Amino acid sequence: MNDEPTSASGVTPIHRFTLEKHHGPYESWPPASRLIVDGQTLPLAIPGYALLFQFDTPSGYLFATDFDCPFEEAAAFVLVSKNLQRVLAVRQIGAPYCSFWLDDIRWTDSTHFIATFADDPNRWLFTIRAYGITWRGLRWLCPRLMMRRIGASRHV
Repeated sequence: MNDEPTSASGVTPIHRFTLEKHHGPYESWPPASRLIVDGQTLPLAIPGYALLFQFDTPSGYLFATDFDCPFEEAAAFVLVSKNLQRVLAVRQIGAPYCSFWLDDIRWTDSTHFIATFADDPNRWLFTIRAYGITWRGLRWLCPRLMMRRIGASRHV
C-alpha cells in the first residue's frame, strides 16, 4: 500500500480519523466500528475494523476500510456526510474465501477514483454522485457511491 495515494483538485488525503478497537474473539466483533475523530469517539459506526485510506472530498468524507481478516479480505468504501451525522453510501468488494487486499486509490477528479487490489488485474472505478435517488427509502436504486469493474489495460 502506498503511503500517499494520489489526490485530485478538491480531494485531500487526511489522517484525522481512526476506528475503535474491538476485543475478544474475532468472531464476536460487530460488523461495524465507531469513528474516532481527533481523539473523540462518535456515535457513527462504519463497516470494517482497519482504516486504510481517508479523504476529505467536496461530497463528504470518504473512508476505505477492511475487515482485518487474513483469510478473507474484503474492502468497504464509505461516504460520510461532512457533519459526521450520516453514512451516505457504502460499497463493499469481497467474496468468501477470496482476498481483496486494497492496494491503492487514485483520484481522477473530485468525484471519480480508481481502486486497485493486490494480485488482481482488474481495477474498480468509483463515482461519487451529488445526490442518490431513493424510492420509498430504498437508496440502492441510484446510490451516492457507484462502482464498476474496469480491465487492467483500460485508461480512465
